[in-house]
Amino acid sequence: MTQRDDRKEWDVVIIGGGIAGLTASIYLARAGQSVLVLDKGANPGGRAASNEIAESRVNLGGHALYKSALPILREVGVEPAGGTPKTTGAFVYKQADGSNKVLPLGQLLLGSFLKWHEKTQLLRFYSKLRKIDTAALHSVTLQDYLASELSSPRVRSAVLALVRVATYCDAPQLASAGAVIEQLGQAQVMYVDGGWQSLVNRLTEQAQQAGVSIRARSLAREIGGSAPDMRIELKDGTALTARHVISTAGPAETLALLNPALTAAEAAVYERLVPVRAACLDLVVSGMPQPKTRFVLGADYPWYYSNHSAVASLSDNPAREVVHVMKYLPASQETDPAQDERELEGFLDLIQPGWRRHVVQRRFLPRMLVSHAVVDAASGGLSGRPGPAVHGRPGLYVAGDWVGASGMLLNASLASAREAARCIIAGKDTVKEGMHRGA
Repeated sequence: MTQRDDRKEWDVVIIGGGIAGLTASIYLARAGQSVLVLDKGANPGGRAASNEIAESRVNLGGHALYKSALPILREVGVEPAGGTPKTTGAFVYKQADGSNKVLPLGQLLLGSFLKWHEKTQLLRFYSKLRKIDTAALHSVTLQDYLASELSSPRVRSAVLALVRVATYCDAPQLASAGAVIEQLGQAQVMYVDGGWQSLVNRLTEQAQQAGVSIRARSLAREIGGSAPDMRIELKDGTALTARHVISTAGPAETLALLNPALTAAEAAVYERLVPVRAACLDLVVSGMPQPKTRFVLGADYPWYYSNHSAVASLSDNPAREVVHVMKYLPASQETDPAQDERELEGFLDLIQPGWRRHVVQRRFLPRMLVSHAVVDAASGGLSGRPGPAVHGRPGLYVAGDWVGASGMLLNASLASAREAARCIIAGKDTVKEGMHRGA
C-alpha cells in the first residue's frame, strides 16, 4: 500500500500519515515539492483507519463526515460515497422516579412530555440558529449561553444532546458557544461506504500518484533546526533533512519532539489545549431486536447510538450490520472504563432489549481520542486556536483537528493541512500576522 524512497533529503517531511498528513502531502507534491510522509503504524490512516471485523469494515468509534468537508476532499481527488442518516430518532430522559424514558423526536414536539412553553423555546431556538451573531459568542461558554436563552432544563438537555453529536464533546462549561452554534449550523453528515478506511485508501493513492513517498513503522524522535535546514531523527536512528516539516501529531506529542524546546510562552499555546475523548462500544451484529430504532441520543446522559449500516455499505455479508454506541467523556475528569462499558450496555438494554443475542463481535475502546482540543471560550473560540505556522520555529508547521479557525474535527484537519501546504508552497517561512492565532 505504501511506496518507499530511502533518500535522506527532502523538501518537506510530514510526521503522521492520517488524513491531515496525506492531504497536505498531495498539495505539496502536486506543486513540485519532494515529500516524505512518516507514519508510526503499519499502514497510513491513524484514527481514520477502519478494521476488518466479522466481514465488516468498522471505524474506531462512530464517524460521521460533514458534507462541508467535501470541497477540500474533491480538490485532492477524493469523492466519498455513502448515505445520509435520517433526522428521525429518539432521546433518553431521566424521569423524576429515577427511571429512564425513551422519547421519539416526534413525541418530544407533539406529545405531552414537554409543556407548550418548552416546545416554543425549542422551536424558537432552532428557527433562529442560523441568524445568531456567533462573533459575539466565541468567548462565552455554551453553558452560560444556554442558561440565558433556555429556561427549561429539559429543553437545554435536548439541545446539549444535539451539541454532543455535532461536536463529539461533552464540555459545555468550557466550549465556546459561538463555535458550537456554527457547528450546529453545518450541512448534513454522511456515513461513508467502506468506512473511513476508504477515504484513507483514496488519499494514499492520490499521494502516491503525485510522487509522495510514505514510510510505515517510522516513528519520529526529534525535530531540530529551522528552515531551510531542518533535521528529523527517527527512533531507529535514521537521520533526515528537510527544508520544512509538518507535524500532524497532537500538540503534546509535537512539543515533545522539538529540540530545542519552544520557550514557555510559545509552548503555552499548545499546552493549554484539552483533548476530547469518548468511550466507544463498536458492534458487528446480525440484525437487532428493534430494527427501526436506528438513532438514539441521551438527553440527560452523554450517550449515542447509531446503526451506520442503515445507510452505508460496511459489509460484504448482507446479514451483518455495524452499530456504534458511545459515551462522550467529560473533559475535566477521569471515568472508570469498566463502569463506562456497563453504562453503555445498560443503554442498549433500554433501547434494544435482547441485543446480546445478536452480537457477532464486539470491541470496546475505553478512551478513544476524538479530537486533540476542545474549542474553548477562554481562548476565544476558533480564533484562539494555534495556526499552522509554529511561532519561534521557522519552517515548522502543524495540522490537525486542533489547528486553525476553519471549523472542527475533520474539517479543521483538512483546512489546516491545506493552509500549511500553501504556506510552504508560497515560501512563507516566517510567522506573519494572522498566520499564528492565539500566540
